[in-house]
Amino acid sequence: MEDILRQSYETLGLGPDASMREVEQAYNNLRALYSEDSLATYSLLEYGDRQEKLETLQSAYEKIISETLIKRDEPFRPDAEPIICKLDPVEVSADPQEAPGLYLKQLREIRNMTLREVAERTKVGSFHLECIEMERFDRLPAPVYLRGFVKEFARTVGADDIEAVVDNLLNRYREKME
Repeated sequence: MEDILRQSYETLGLGPDASMREVEQAYNNLRALYSEDSLATYSLLEYGDRQEKLETLQSAYEKIISETLIKRDEPFRPDAEPIICKLDPVEVSADPQEAPGLYLKQLREIRNMTLREVAERTKVGSFHLECIEMERFDRLPAPVYLRGFVKEFARTVGADDIEAVVDNLLNRYREKME
């Protein structure tokens, strides 16, 4: 495998044996992580650095896709919309309105993800993720930071309605901390 292609996989945090679904999912997750509305990286990167990171991700994704299409003898269309890879819907017993922390934990577990894996993808510490799952609000940061943490967590584990999960958890936070 050529170095540029190997480097493209590494940019997306994948090995060269990753499936196209994994490539698409990694690309979409990283794009969301570095987007302008992501609180997880808001204070860490300047606008120019964020744009450079997004361009690097786009370039890596396009390289992998084009190489895959060459192998299939299909043309690459850079103007095509990026593929948004959604996780398959799953059933969990927790109610996202009544127990949003438990809901996120059950989604994570049913998808066979460890806290460490979620932490690596979201750039949110596993301690905070565990506190979110357990709804240990006394150990969590202020709501302005917590909103971003929960949003990235919910997106990574494939919550159906991310904003509702975030709002429900923040409402519970306010109730418990008053």
